[in-house]
Amino acid sequence: DLSDYRLERYSNGATAAQDNQKVDLSGTLAANSVVVGVLDKQDPDGVDFEAPVWDELAEAADLWVCPVYEENNTMYFNGNDAMVLRKISTNAVIDIFGKIGEDPGTTGWAEMTQNHTLVRKTVVTAGDVDALDDFLVVDEWDGLMWSSDSLNYTLDSVFVNLGSHTCDCGTTQVLEAARTASFDVFPNPATGDVVWVKGEQAIREVVLHNLAGQQIGRQAVNGRRMVELSLSTAPSGMYLMEVHFENGARATRRVVRK
Repeated sequence: DLSDYRLERYSNGATAAQDNQKVDLSGTLAANSVVVGVLDKQDPDGVDFEAPVWDELAEAADLWVCPVYEENNTMYFNGNDAMVLRKISTNAVIDIFGKIGEDPGTTGWAEMTQNHTLVRKTVVTAGDVDALDDFLVVDEWDGLMWSSDSLNYTLDSVFVNLGSHTCDCGTTQVLEAARTASFDVFPNPATGDVVWVKGEQAIREVVLHNLAGQQIGRQAVNGRRMVELSLSTAPSGMYLMEVHFENGARATRRVVRK
């Protein structure tokens, strides 16, 4: 159900996405399938920034989004904007393109994220969820440069991969029952430098994110059900605490530090 997911654009090194830089998705994504989202420019008489997308791109589109820049400009990225795929119900980051808080300049990261078609490598089987790690493009992406001035430029080569993807993920089985667990945090709101986390199951680790999705803390717990977590480096504000349990379950709770 794609209605529980959204795209976010972190413009020019911003550490937060504005409301008009977030777009909720729609429709469904079948197992082992692909959905193609395209900037909604379809007016055949449009010019300049309103010019219609190429026919080859339009034919591959499953979702048309962001038709009016002033209302929502999530899809107006140009190579130096980080993009995030987020699950709405849990606020969990599913994947990150680029590095939040970093502006690599007009040519993009590694001079590859502007005017290139990038295809995720087949060996990449999970999203990048760490907002603070360096964005090493060539580690996860294969690139094809395109330019209207290039002698080698063809639309076929630019859009040949749209609508399909190959990876080494294999297939997954549907579990008969989802692994679930919950936890408590106290005190919450926190007035000091520490909080206690108590899980109903054995805890593997605790991860703390700010509301921009950036990881600001991680602590291994190694199977205990209660752990003391330091907030000494976290400024006052609201955070998302994600607890990973030994049985594979995950749970998220909002934590406030005064």
